[in-house]
Amino acid sequence: MYNQEMTTIKNQLLNEYAGYLDKTKLIQNFPIFSSFKDNEDFYFSMTSYLNEFYDPHLKIIDKKGPYPNIRVQLYEDKLYVIESKNSDLKKGTIIERIGDLSIKEILFSNSDLLKSDNPERMEWTDVLKKYKYIKHNSKEINILSEERINFFESYYTIEESRNYLYIRLTDFMDTYTITNLINSHKQVILDSKNIIIDLRGNRGGSDFAQFVLLPLLTNNNISTQYDYPYYHRFTKSYCDNRLFELNKMLEQQPSLKDNDEFNQFLNLFTDYYDKGLVNINIHNDNDYIHGLRDDLPSLKILCDFECASSGEGFVLRLKDFKNAEIIGRPTKGMNDYSNVMIVDINKDYQLMVPHSKDGAVDVNKGMSNKGIEVDYYIPWTPEELHKDIMLETAIERFKSS
Repeated sequence: MYNQEMTTIKNQLLNEYAGYLDKTKLIQNFPIFSSFKDNEDFYFSMTSYLNEFYDPHLKIIDKKGPYPNIRVQLYEDKLYVIESKNSDLKKGTIIERIGDLSIKEILFSNSDLLKSDNPERMEWTDVLKKYKYIKHNSKEINILSEERINFFESYYTIEESRNYLYIRLTDFMDTYTITNLINSHKQVILDSKNIIIDLRGNRGGSDFAQFVLLPLLTNNNISTQYDYPYYHRFTKSYCDNRLFELNKMLEQQPSLKDNDEFNQFLNLFTDYYDKGLVNINIHNDNDYIHGLRDDLPSLKILCDFECASSGEGFVLRLKDFKNAEIIGRPTKGMNDYSNVMIVDINKDYQLMVPHSKDGAVDVNKGMSNKGIEVDYYIPWTPEELHKDIMLETAIERFKSS
């Protein structure tokens, strides 16, 4: 039982995964057993194995659930509910036990599912999913829902305040909407002396929308050349998938025909079709962003552990801006390996497989398990449950700069 699923996962690691050379020992130690008690046993066993790769983009997706309906955060040995879609649990509730285990017992016995020993970077979703209920005031409360709960709803806003402009981008999924929003506020952005860009919880997406905003934040020409190789593993299935998705994007947004970055990316998958691992970091004369401002605004960038993928790629670009200060907590650290394809394992599960690799990994400068460091660190405390400390800090730091 599950032989086919195991074969699919192993084949993806060997023949599709961009980190196959770096993770050779782990792949060689692929679990030889294939007899699991049930779906849950398969899911948690293989998730524990894949967590050893320390690659957040490499994971099993449970398509049918059930799914946790709360989010939690550990602080000084206490587990707090930081967001809830459960009518029996309010935000701020302290959880005493998960299943029949104390929080300390969970930390000891389920470290393979938490992914980190840093409380601010622990991921509790699979632990909650595994034990199904929590105990609060001696009462058992089911914390799973049949419907997947979206704790990170998409919205994009630009709001003017008296002393600063506030830009909130929860992700970079909807390139069309983000581009229109930025273009419709272009002059407002150019006129602003103080700008806050809130990337907390940014779930990533496409980089293309970022190139519309970046020139409005500087008066310099910013090089986009990268110091390290950047590889894609151009397999046949990966190239076919990307060509299909990019052409679909082009149908939806015909203006992308005139976008140089888009066309360069599209051409990669025809130029290197089925060519295997290739370094695409070939510098061109136009590898820079032309700043459109007359002045240099003060930028405050808010981020946290939930800022991931393309979101933290944006943070990394902004770190090169001398007028930007990164405030909050280090990002998730997803981009050592990225550009994922999603593959069906069976009717219940899918596998996310990264097909690109950042060459910084080869010189021990990757971001896995640590994220992108901030300039001004704000530790998580329960005070954040009722107060927006990061935003207040950013506003205060405008006054002191």
